Amino acid sequence: MTNEKYDCFLVKQKDGRLLKFCYDSNQGIYYQILMNHEWSEKISIYKDSFEYFYVLEEWNGKIHVFCQDICGDLILSTLEGKEWTHKTLLHMKYDVITPIRIRAFFCSKDIHLLYNVVDKHTYSEVLVHQFAENGTLWTQPQIIANLECYSKFPYGTCQACESNIILLNTMVAGVYQLISRNFHVVEGRWGKEEVIHMSLLPYIDFTFCVEKNIKHYLFITQDDHVNRVIYQYKEAGLQKNTILFQHVNINSCTLILYNRVLWALWICDNKLYGCFSADCGQNFSNPQVYRHFDKILPKKVFYQENIEDKQNNYFINEIYVVNVNGQEQMFLPEFLENSIDTEVENNKNLEHKVENSIFKKEELKNYFSKVKILKREKEELELKLKETYEELRTLKEDMQYEKNQISNLKYKFYNEKEKINIYMYDNDVLKKKNSCLEQMLLQKDKEKILMEKKLDEKEKEN
Repeated sequence: MTNEKYDCFLVKQKDGRLLKFCYDSNQGIYYQILMNHEWSEKISIYKDSFEYFYVLEEWNGKIHVFCQDICGDLILSTLEGKEWTHKTLLHMKYDVITPIRIRAFFCSKDIHLLYNVVDKHTYSEVLVHQFAENGTLWTQPQIIANLECYSKFPYGTCQACESNIILLNTMVAGVYQLISRNFHVVEGRWGKEEVIHMSLLPYIDFTFCVEKNIKHYLFITQDDHVNRVIYQYKEAGLQKNTILFQHVNINSCTLILYNRVLWALWICDNKLYGCFSADCGQNFSNPQVYRHFDKILPKKVFYQENIEDKQNNYFINEIYVVNVNGQEQMFLPEFLENSIDTEVENNKNLEHKVENSIFKKEELKNYFSKVKILKREKEELELKLKETYEELRTLKEDMQYEKNQISNLKYKFYNEKEKINIYMYDNDVLKKKNSCLEQMLLQKDKEKILMEKKLDEKEKEN
């Protein structure tokens, strides 16, 4: 499984209907309705679009689909009742049309858009923020982050309960960094960037969610031998990292907050692993396998559900979904909660054994022996880290050389393009001159014919 995100959106409406939004090359962006445990026929929403889009349901039941048409403009399609309406939000100006990935938020009546573009001055990929007051008058685009150009999806977003927008993205600055930044809606400004974590190698996947003033982060790091699922608890003035799991092959992860229970899930070796915390991420249960998969692995989709008939009372999250015999099985908290009773009972038994156990001398010796082994492994890792930094320095030099080569090629390309424009202009001028000469030649021919007639008439008179 890849860590590609949001190629499918699921929206559960207040009346219980489940809608699925997807894209294919024939239908464009389409949706289906789950009826009698089967999906309806595909209903096209916007055919002439690129494959990247974003779906958002308002508390009043309106469903909005943000996409980019084949001309590069940003389009908003809205479902109210049974009717779709379409309008162009932004006319984009491109030399070359490039598909962009969109994220959208509603804050009161304002529409906020985040999308990635290539900076025409630096040729690097950047993230841009724009918003429209009352959905009409758009502000100027503001660059809010540099993105890691080699990542398939280099940023994630979340909206806090006070409507503030929270951004999490990766970038390279000597090492790979996970960086968080807040947009304060009331003040209308972006806060400072905050480094969440650093790694020598790219992150395999990352996700996060927000609970009041607490931020929960989950990400997968990698080195030469092992991948690690790391949870980070972050509150004002407090940060705590916990390694939940490690293995040589971990593919993706997601984090679900539901009814004050925090679920951490990940895919490893064709299995869905997970653990949970009932105390805001301070302690987690032991990791366990929730499901084995034979051939088809689950994919991550974006799931939205309006829990109650109240504004801003949503369950909006990435979840794992797998298609089994044509039916979608969703790994929602209801599925996961069935394992809590068993886990709690196991924990009680473990606590009882610990309270009645007496540590023996031999167990202490084994403990100190393990400490020595860990110290030796630490020294070996520090040596390897030093070697890795040296390799990284060499790679950075090579990367800079390649960037210089690319810049030279781009310069030559634009020079040749300018020459072609000049040649085309000269060609147009020559065509006009040629046309003019042809007209003069025709005029001379007419005059010649007229002279010949007059000569013939004079000869006849003589």
